[in-house]
Amino acid sequence: MKVKLICAVFSLFLLVLPCFSEAGEVQKNDPTMNSEMTQNILDMDLLKDAENIEAKKPFLNHSIELSLMYHYFDYKEDVPGPGKSAETGWLPGIYAGWKYDKKNAVYSKVFFEFSYEDTEYDGTDQSGIIPIKYSHNNPQFLFRGEWDIGYNFAVTKNISLKPYVGYGFRRWSRGDSEWRTVYYESIPLDMGTPKEIYYWHYLPVGVAAEFTVGDKLVIQPNAGLRIMFYGEMKAYLSELNRGYNDPKFELGNKIGWYAEIPITYKFSQTWAIVMKPWYEYSEIGKSDTERLTYNGTTYGYSYEPSSRTHQYGLNVGIVASF
Repeated sequence: MKVKLICAVFSLFLLVLPCFSEAGEVQKNDPTMNSEMTQNILDMDLLKDAENIEAKKPFLNHSIELSLMYHYFDYKEDVPGPGKSAETGWLPGIYAGWKYDKKNAVYSKVFFEFSYEDTEYDGTDQSGIIPIKYSHNNPQFLFRGEWDIGYNFAVTKNISLKPYVGYGFRRWSRGDSEWRTVYYESIPLDMGTPKEIYYWHYLPVGVAAEFTVGDKLVIQPNAGLRIMFYGEMKAYLSELNRGYNDPKFELGNKIGWYAEIPITYKFSQTWAIVMKPWYEYSEIGKSDTERLTYNGTTYGYSYEPSSRTHQYGLNVGIVASF
């Protein structure tokens, strides 16, 4: 009996074993399963590649820059000799800007500049005979706001060109109204130096370029014209004596230009430092002639002479990209 039972179980085992083997072979060679596994592996590889590409992307599209400025200011009026009027000196300042910059897309930039410091005035009185020179209580406050819009053309993978136009506003507060003692042939004389405020609008027209060097370094030279329009200057003579009027002069329009080379180094995807050497040349045209009055009575006429200004400096700051 036992022999018959053992033989029956052994025979059943022999019958069932091939079924397990066949099922294992079918599972092993199932083309559907192989396809799904292959697709999953490909998807994982593509995901890793995408992550690597994103990690190596040199810059995000939006950025905010905050920099310290230090620049030389050299202003000179075109007055007939021996008369002269000039301002020179180094000014510290602050630069703050936002930029949207994406290849083969619209390019936009907004920035503000503030500079403030005493400079040295080197000039003469209206006659051109008595020299006047001072630097105490002679503050210069310079403000600029500009918005640029253009297009970023990707020339190659690492080079792009960005032509742009825009709108800008410039304001210059020159000196303080003050009576100063000057000496002419050892004789002390009191001279009134009024505060003057200039402002004008301008159209920036230029081209910026971008050169990406590896994953960390980007060089972005930029040069353009600044086309001045609708400028005025107001002299605050009444701050010297209430009887004087405060004449306002319409400035002549001129064209200036600007150039810079920002060099940006990325520490991470978000943070970077930037160093930007720059130069600006600007001119102001001769104004119209305005009346000078004292207690309503005309005592003379005056105009603002044409002038030119050289500025050059260095900005150093941080950039946050997002």
